[in-house]
Amino acid sequence: MIIKTSGIVLSTIRYSDSSVIAKIYTEKAGLQSCMVRTGKGKNALPKLAMLQPLSLVEVSFTNDDRKSLKNLRSMEREVALNGIPFDTMKTCIALFMAEVIGRAIAEEEGNAGMFSFLKNAILLLDHTEGSVNNFHLKFLVEFSRYLGFYPHQRSATESYFDLMEGEFSAFEPIHPYFMEGLVTQRFHELVEIEMSAHSTVRMTNDIRRQLLQKLIDYYRLHLHGIKEINAHKVLEEVLS
Repeated sequence: MIIKTSGIVLSTIRYSDSSVIAKIYTEKAGLQSCMVRTGKGKNALPKLAMLQPLSLVEVSFTNDDRKSLKNLRSMEREVALNGIPFDTMKTCIALFMAEVIGRAIAEEEGNAGMFSFLKNAILLLDHTEGSVNNFHLKFLVEFSRYLGFYPHQRSATESYFDLMEGEFSAFEPIHPYFMEGLVTQRFHELVEIEMSAHSTVRMTNDIRRQLLQKLIDYYRLHLHGIKEINAHKVLEEVLS
């Protein structure tokens, strides 16, 4: 059966002089590894440009459950991104988001709600004209909703966030996996706002780095088998 579907490019690995293996999260078939024939030299540039992290594409392939590597029949750009490829901060955030998505999702089946969220988040990042310094933090908060561990809400008296339980607490947890102080306050503010209001939360770069590390720990605790996330190190350099 031939499947034609929208997709989000997450990463690529060079396979030969004229082809790459691309990891693509698709709307209809979930996460797929696809062989993409790019051609050589200058002829390869148009397809390679479509394979940048978080590129929005439309692909078709034969769905054969016996083969883990799909051969693409076609690939076209679905939406042209005009901000992410040309803005250093947005590019770094895109690399981070692509790595998180690729490590968090393992299913080879469609999830229309999750795909819609991811596509809208990419378009929001691409179109945002102001600061995007908090975008990756708000993305992690909202993505956790689709992964099954969105934070429970809190009352005004709760000063800690228990990473293991996924909830705010008035008392310091007996284990080391928690947020406290200003990090908890800024995190609560991020939970409360809409995705498009990501820039309204004010925090120092130091608090931003601490919060990012805590959120990565949060993901590691709730996604069994998730490996080290590396792209955030580049983000920290850009934000320093």
